[in-house]
Amino acid sequence: MPNVTVRRIPKDVYAGLKRDAKRRRRSLNAEILALFADKAEMARRRARAAKAMAAIDRIREEIARKYPNQPDSAGLIREDRDSR
Repeated sequence: MPNVTVRRIPKDVYAGLKRDAKRRRRSLNAEILALFADKAEMARRRARAAKAMAAIDRIREEIARKYPNQPDSAGLIREDRDSR
């Protein structure tokens, strides 16, 4: 398993890590590994979300080309809401 050495950690950051590790009943190493794992998972989620948004944009453009000049529904929605 690879190792990482981190130098020059600010004292307040180190103290915060130690405090969080203690609160979660983890070693400092386990706390840092959990942070790395969380960061990696968030990066994977962002990548999946970006792919999904790109697919949605492609579908939206395809629909706009297939059905051009569609009216904006915002006015109709506002009119319906105001009538209540």
